[in-house]
Amino acid sequence: IAQSGNARADKIANSLSLVAMSMEISLLRPATQSLLPSFSKPNRRVHFYKPLRLRCSVADPNAPRFVLWNGKLRPVPSKPTDLPFFDLMSIGGKIRAGLGAIGLRPPPPGREESVEEFVRRNLGDEVFERLIEPFCSGVYAGDPSKLSMKAAFGKVWKLEQNGGSIIGGTFKAIQERKNAPKAERDPRLPKPKGQTVGSFRKGLTMLPEAISARLGSKVKLSWKLSGITKLDGGGYSLTYETPDGVVTVQSKSVVMTVPSHVASSLLRPLSESAANALSKLYYPPVAAVSISYPKEAIRTECLIDGELKGFGQLHPRTQGVETLGTIYSSSLFPNRAPPGRILLLNFIGGSTNTGILSKSEGELVEAVDRDLRKMLIKPNSTDPLKLGVRVWPQAIPQFLVGHFDILDTAKSSLTLREGPLVLAV
Repeated sequence: IAQSGNARADKIANSLSLVAMSMEISLLRPATQSLLPSFSKPNRRVHFYKPLRLRCSVADPNAPRFVLWNGKLRPVPSKPTDLPFFDLMSIGGKIRAGLGAIGLRPPPPGREESVEEFVRRNLGDEVFERLIEPFCSGVYAGDPSKLSMKAAFGKVWKLEQNGGSIIGGTFKAIQERKNAPKAERDPRLPKPKGQTVGSFRKGLTMLPEAISARLGSKVKLSWKLSGITKLDGGGYSLTYETPDGVVTVQSKSVVMTVPSHVASSLLRPLSESAANALSKLYYPPVAAVSISYPKEAIRTECLIDGELKGFGQLHPRTQGVETLGTIYSSSLFPNRAPPGRILLLNFIGGSTNTGILSKSEGELVEAVDRDLRKMLIKPNSTDPLKLGVRVWPQAIPQFLVGHFDILDTAKSSLTLREGPLVLAV
């Protein structure tokens, strides 16, 4: 940069800005949570799904995100002007990312790449190790060396395909959006100014409860589908186990939104090839651990204006902690903790740590507490208050290399042989 003058420095900085914009990294959006659409106004209650008479509390889209690196929680850039100054990456790593983004990198290998292969080739080792790897762990609970770039981050993958580089694809996508007719937007919806998340006063459980109350008997609860039979004249016979006994329902078509391992078992009598394909999709275990500490337990260097502020933090697998990430729940939403306390939602497990299934709730809380004392909580603080531990043995589907081939096999088998039976994937 010194030899080439300010012009080249500006070009690299602009490239890095576009990398951040095109990657659209919204850290800490775990797939185990049902997150609501983006909203723009921080800490405001939005009338969401007005027919359901629900009001949604939304988090500040500008709340800082952090990544653990070398024993310190380091902020992730939230806007382009942050990119030259954030300390999560070195100057050399930023230059490598900028040059790769504009196309100065090895060409695509001509085969399906993993997330790790794509990011290291395009943006360099530091972007992968310090941004994308923890992002994959926190969102997919996955192993980026096995996740498919095309399947897991298809929008970014298409940028290189369409524009020859990430930056080239970004410019092309921006131009196409300008030239395309704008779709009509529901005027009742807020206009987002950044990605954020929302919840309800008593948690996300209020949404399905409100839907159930409004639809009434149209929705059947505690009905377990145990079998599907193809009828000779067309359509299907569905067998359910219900609180009132076994019930059979006939239907012209079926839409399945269950996990693939459940669909595999149900579809096997109809299509062996579809069932075999769906059984190949992997779901690693993930545990959600909700714990509370007194405010004075937070390390002084982690406070902003005397408070724990931010969205949360992610932990790369190379940093010696088990916990995938932590959401600062009481900082995001009002009334999540009483005065003087904070609420933290932690995720542990995933593809690289399936051993959580052999741990008790107490052991999971101990593991999370041990990790947090390395970077967020004072080492000599009192023990946390355990509020809840939920373990999903099969939590999040992994979009591994070859994912689309599996889906194509399953869908084509059903389409060709069984008629109107749809998998919502």
